[in-house]
Amino acid sequence: MKLDTSKMKPTHGYLQGDLSAVEPELREVPDDYKRRISQSFAFINGDQIRYRVHGENLHISRKIDGHLQVILFYEGQIFMMGRRGVVRTELPCLEAAKAIIEKAGITSMVAAAELYAQRESGRSRVYDVIAALSHDELVETLGLAFFDILELDGQSLRTVAYGSVFKKLAEIFPTEGAVQVVETVKGKSKSDVEYYFDKWVGEENAEGVIVRGDMPYMYKIKPKHTFDVAIVGYVEGANDRKGLVKSLLIAFMRESGVFQVVGKVGNNLSEAERQTFFEQLSLDHVQSNYIETDNEGVAFHFVTPKLVIEVGCNDLMTENTYGKSLMNNLITFQDDFYSLYHATPGVRLIYPMFERIREDKTSCYEDIRFNQLKDLVYIEETNLTPEALPHSDLLFREVYTKSIKNKIMVQKFVVWKTNKETVNPQYPAYVMYYTNFSSGRKEPLQNEINISSDEEQIMEMARQLIANKIKRGWKQV
Repeated sequence: MKLDTSKMKPTHGYLQGDLSAVEPELREVPDDYKRRISQSFAFINGDQIRYRVHGENLHISRKIDGHLQVILFYEGQIFMMGRRGVVRTELPCLEAAKAIIEKAGITSMVAAAELYAQRESGRSRVYDVIAALSHDELVETLGLAFFDILELDGQSLRTVAYGSVFKKLAEIFPTEGAVQVVETVKGKSKSDVEYYFDKWVGEENAEGVIVRGDMPYMYKIKPKHTFDVAIVGYVEGANDRKGLVKSLLIAFMRESGVFQVVGKVGNNLSEAERQTFFEQLSLDHVQSNYIETDNEGVAFHFVTPKLVIEVGCNDLMTENTYGKSLMNNLITFQDDFYSLYHATPGVRLIYPMFERIREDKTSCYEDIRFNQLKDLVYIEETNLTPEALPHSDLLFREVYTKSIKNKIMVQKFVVWKTNKETVNPQYPAYVMYYTNFSSGRKEPLQNEINISSDEEQIMEMARQLIANKIKRGWKQV
């Protein structure tokens, strides 16, 4: 048997377990599938359809707001594998899917479906699915919308054109009911995509549309989301871009008054706006024990969180391709000083862009609250107060400098024991942190981190790195 139900526990009328209940060769199937499709997606908003969508023979599908599941059927046994390795079986919607699959004469199947909550009116939301899975009386409301087949009767369909895959789906599953094929129409032009986006999203409040065509990637199209956030830092451009803001570090506020850093934005800023931001922000520098760098490793200047801007994005991610929560840093601002406070499950903005300055807003909870995201994505609730953790012990620190003409170079090697690995498994036992700074380089600040569970190993890493990096002309300070 592919699934060992003896390793699962009864939960609200169904069985739930982890990957240990599944045969080893199947355990990587969900993560492999998620990685493959995430690499294939182009995230755009409705305004970009006209100039971003390409291809013909388009399959336009309604986007369901639920939980992605890989459904596995082998010799009469059916189960689903979803986010974070959760395995479920004996759900009513799974039993209904099993009956449909068996009626079609299929002996084995691996497919992808959206687990969603059936509602009499309004669309299903992610939190509706979570609520239904947590209450015996709501489990019956869960449905499955199938949209892909990975394997059918032992034959892989992973590289088969989607038109053929969808034809199979339409032959197997009905178009309505608790178990169905996702609503999909064929289109031949961008106008068709715009029409169904306006109909499903604009008129019927669907989450979005998915478009598959001749191109090797898919389009996930949603309405553009906009949020009000505070600017907490900026990076200045280099060389002929000096005096202009390159990117802005942005944050929401939690009820506790703590700032939650959610990303950087540099898209959609005009030259005049970059100059204006620099002139304003360069006068508001403050100190911080928290370091954040842009995509090129340049450290942000932290500033007083006075300016509020509206930021747009095409989508929001809350998990990586392995199903683990994305983490955001929490920082406090007191006496003109930022301090790293904690980390919490958060979001990543997909293609963030500057929209406008909100001169009518201030950096208070009511204006830049984190709850602006709550209606769009499910974010795990956690205690924002950091737990008391043991202090780290410094084991090794060496700093080297070198000067050539007006260029200053610094290399720093630090090793410490965290003393936290037995308290919180997120922390490694030993850390080696390498910093390389050169004032004349395009990317002045570069960092490298190595971790280990063994002190002898981490010290050997440090010795080897020093031997590779420190040559003639460097002086230890």
